[in-house]
Amino acid sequence: KMPKKSTKSKSKRMTLRQKYKVIRKVKEHQKKKRRDERKSGKANKPLKDPGVPANWPFREEFLKEMAWKKAQILAEEQKKKDDKKKAKLARKQAEQEQDAKME
Repeated sequence: KMPKKSTKSKSKRMTLRQKYKVIRKVKEHQKKKRRDERKSGKANKPLKDPGVPANWPFREEFLKEMAWKKAQILAEEQKKKDDKKKAKLARKQAEQEQDAKME
């Protein structure tokens, strides 16, 4: 006959030696993870732009210039996206024409 399993939940007590061992292992693991992250060259999160102070000389001109640059970048990205879309459509049409010729 096998002994019956206890219906009571197992105690969560542990020796201090075991407790500190677990803490040490966790600390070592986190240290290793951070070291590997540094070695792999993973870039840190970029800092947020604090903006332009209110008493900055020529603030309005600077803000207008920055807005214009941002608009230029967005327009450039949109143009690239449109060019990609056109190229994809052209490729698709060329493939369809080839398929039509082969049949």
